[in-house]
Amino acid sequence: MKQTVCVIFGGKSSEHEVSCRSAANVLSYIDREKFDVVSVFIHKEGSWQLYHGGSETLATSGWEKDLGKACLLSPDPKHHGLLVFNKNGDVSVTHIDVIFPVLHGKNGEDGTIQGLFELSGIPYVGCGVLASSASMDKVTTKKLLALAGIPVCDGFDISACEAKDVSFVDAKIKETVGYPVVIKPSNAGSSVGITLVKEEKDLSAALALATENDRRILVERAMDVRELECAVLGSYDKVDASCIGEIVKKTEMYDYETKYITDMTELVIPADIPEEAKENIREMAKKAFRAVDGFGLSRVDFFMDKNTGELVLNEINTLPGFTNISMYPMLWKQSGIESRELVTKLIGLAAERMGV
Repeated sequence: MKQTVCVIFGGKSSEHEVSCRSAANVLSYIDREKFDVVSVFIHKEGSWQLYHGGSETLATSGWEKDLGKACLLSPDPKHHGLLVFNKNGDVSVTHIDVIFPVLHGKNGEDGTIQGLFELSGIPYVGCGVLASSASMDKVTTKKLLALAGIPVCDGFDISACEAKDVSFVDAKIKETVGYPVVIKPSNAGSSVGITLVKEEKDLSAALALATENDRRILVERAMDVRELECAVLGSYDKVDASCIGEIVKKTEMYDYETKYITDMTELVIPADIPEEAKENIREMAKKAFRAVDGFGLSRVDFFMDKNTGELVLNEINTLPGFTNISMYPMLWKQSGIESRELVTKLIGLAAERMGV
């Protein structure tokens, strides 16, 4: 008997559009001989609707015409599924066996919706509440990784209130890491709200942008680095790490526009770095995944100093993208796991965690 997988995408996030692109691919990767699929779209304002179109339609404009009835995931485990609101006022239940969230950024990979999944009692793909919330918050991530003995970028964090005092922040930068620095919100994905600040005159605007996205701000020493990424896949007991990929950017900052709008990056898989560095990255990626209590999948991002070869861990992404330019599925494909097999493995891991 086929299991029913519920793919949830969209969301109240600055990465809403990226989620839709990822969902189009995930829907195409699900093995329909093994699984039935129910799709749910979350609007930017937070309302939920069933989506009846296919992956090909979702990848084109005008796909919203295939949206259907309003629905919600029931937090009552007795329902074990979606509450669907019919036109006559009745509410029906659509049974769900596994949830596959394809949600990026706030309200998607920060532990909030994972809490709802836990209440529902339905197995779900990806990290749990703790790993999701801790990894979404860059300040918390750095503290956990440092406790685990994993090297991280030099820097400090400040509150949004402290960020209003530009002179205070400027003095702290000069006393600690020195210019140039990278200013970033602690909670934001896809490099939203990040600015490279080379001198004091640009600091005020960078702090204002960061505080638009979060109440905690991270200030880090800007490094001349190669940007390297590793995908992890597994359970609490067994974690596998992929080959290493490199992002070669044609701009100073690998920001949201560079990632998804302009053609300003090149992905090199596998990365042309020494074998020893590759193995170090794989081991650190697995160690970091365990340090945050990860499960299922994550993409772990590293910086390698171009001059010294020093490696530091930049961040952990607990719900990495599945777009056409996303590293996570590409790294596993290079490592011998095709995307359809990868998605099947992820669905299987979700059931394994819940003992189904």
